[in-house]
Amino acid sequence: MRLEKTSKYGMISLIVILTFLFTLNSVQAIGVTRPVPYDIELMRNESAGFRFQIQAVTSTDKISCSYSMNGLEPLVVTFEKSEVTIDAGSVKNVYGTVAVPADTEFKTYNGKLSVSCGAVTEQEVSGSVVKTTIGDSPLNVKVVEVREKEIEEVIPPKAEVSYLLIIAVIIIVVLVIGVYYWFRKSKKK
Repeated sequence: MRLEKTSKYGMISLIVILTFLFTLNSVQAIGVTRPVPYDIELMRNESAGFRFQIQAVTSTDKISCSYSMNGLEPLVVTFEKSEVTIDAGSVKNVYGTVAVPADTEFKTYNGKLSVSCGAVTEQEVSGSVVKTTIGDSPLNVKVVEVREKEIEEVIPPKAEVSYLLIIAVIIIVVLVIGVYYWFRKSKKK
């Protein structure tokens, strides 16, 4: 009778652990930093570079992302590449340039960066591929007659490994070992 009760609790524990592992594996977070620098001061006929990061640190899939900048018209925004592919668990820098045409009105232009990402599939799928769109990262460009300050380049922080994920994996390993020894001990009795 006691062995049946132990087996029952052991199976419940195993199901809970497997469910947690499945949930942990299915998390596919994609993060996008705001452009750096995000406040740029330019005169007519000038241009400046900016960059942002697409972070797939906790993603379990390789992803492909495209991006656009809206709201800066008549300024000209170009990107080094039109889209990037990011391996699971990594970070990719994306570089762009904003240029001010000669006849641009003196004022502040407020742009919004929009990034759309989806998992890279190795085979052809029917229907549309699900994409995640992340938007509303600001890029402000002030067009001035005389520049008051030089453009400062700010280096974005490096992506760090999620310590929460590491702790969760350690807890799961300890639980699996504990359940194993618990089963082993209960079978000896």
